Amino acid sequence: MTGLERRCRWLLRAYPAWYRRKRGEEMLGTLLEASPPGRKWPSVRDARALVIGGLRVRGWTWLLSMLWVAAGAVITGYTFYSTTPNYISADIAGTGLIGFNAGPAAVQIAAVLALAVWVALPLPVGIAGLIRFRGWRAANWLRAAAWAGAWIAGAVLFRLAQALANPPGVSWGELAVCAAWLALGAVLTWILAVPARRSDVPNTSSRASGKASRRPADTGDFHT
Repeated sequence: MTGLERRCRWLLRAYPAWYRRKRGEEMLGTLLEASPPGRKWPSVRDARALVIGGLRVRGWTWLLSMLWVAAGAVITGYTFYSTTPNYISADIAGTGLIGFNAGPAAVQIAAVLALAVWVALPLPVGIAGLIRFRGWRAANWLRAAAWAGAWIAGAVLFRLAQALANPPGVSWGELAVCAAWLALGAVLTWILAVPARRSDVPNTSSRASGKASRRPADTGDFHT
């Protein structure tokens, strides 16, 4: 396996597993054929197209879920960082974030943005998942129940992180909660690892393949 092929396969992971099984080899072959001899890295244009295409296939529900998970991991990691002895005595400064005035500007901005996302997304994530799985239909109750259970776990982590965020002392429990947020992200990705609609599954007939080979990363609009 060449370096270019290995890196293209890594970029293809932007797409969900079910999509890679259907079209992964076809897309990889198209990318390798279109690349000049001796190239070791995919072009910026191809990399951008693959990432954007993968996000389109995964949909808004996955994107919102991952933003929520990432925000939870950032906030819990920040709380541990800010309750270490170097920052425990810093002022909260009206933001609700311990040690806000003591950290670098980049850390402050990241913490504020993550806090805003973390607080704003729980309800949209829950609703988006129920819409994605058509939770009002009896045939979809199992997937909807799995989604509701994962969402409840996220809500519990949300409250637990808030409870552990109060000084004094180093908040060691935040490390466990941070790891739990990352595990929750894996669970949400697993639950969402099915096409939102049957029409999303690519047609692998010869005609469709010929058309797809000209635009391997064009997968349509975002969906829930």
